[in-house]
Amino acid sequence: MVALELKHLHAFYGKAHILQGVDLALEPGAVVGVIGRNGAGKTTLLRAVMGLAPRVEGELELFGASLRSLPTDARARAGLALMSQDMRVFPELTVEENCRTAALTVRDPMPLGEVLGMIPELKEHWRRPAGRLSGGQQQLVAIARNLTVRCKVLMLDEPTEGLMPSIVTRIGEIVRALAARSVAVLLVEQNVELTLAVCTRLHILEKGRFVAQGTPKQIVSNGLLERYLGVSGAGAH
Repeated sequence: MVALELKHLHAFYGKAHILQGVDLALEPGAVVGVIGRNGAGKTTLLRAVMGLAPRVEGELELFGASLRSLPTDARARAGLALMSQDMRVFPELTVEENCRTAALTVRDPMPLGEVLGMIPELKEHWRRPAGRLSGGQQQLVAIARNLTVRCKVLMLDEPTEGLMPSIVTRIGEIVRALAARSVAVLLVEQNVELTLAVCTRLHILEKGRFVAQGTPKQIVSNGLLERYLGVSGAGAH
């Protein structure tokens, strides 16, 4: 069974042809990474899937059902979630209120006790406005919101950018926990060590096309990180 499938996906911003025929299949419980240099089209890929790119061609399917005619909010209700770089928490609402607001958008939200069981460090901040938390803590709130709506496919755009190492490690643990619950995760991330550690498969995007793909071990052993990103992957698991 395929959770998310992209077939010959193209995306445009005005006359700029950003994505040029991308194919990708994401199974439940898989963590697939998309890596590439700045400007390769990684964020555009996630926005195109979520219905946020101005012009998209090709096929997008969520568990076999086409997403092409669905607006962004309908894609979210179908089980697709995007956690963008700006985190998108409601800063004036408490952590609890952020999660309860998310819960209102679905018929069967995850009980908040279960959400806290997965991210227990939020308990001490439960009644605090989310905007007063650190960047890393806000990122955890954003993940908690997506847990609340029981997303089936979670797309993460640079979730660890600018965060301290302990939070980076924690986000990696949560991604693994989501995968264990059969959530499919599509990860765009510049932290090579984290990407190699949590992903089951990697796709390298260059100028809007996938130029290489394979398991993390294959990507490293074939020297593809150094070839396309200028890094060796040494020391990464």
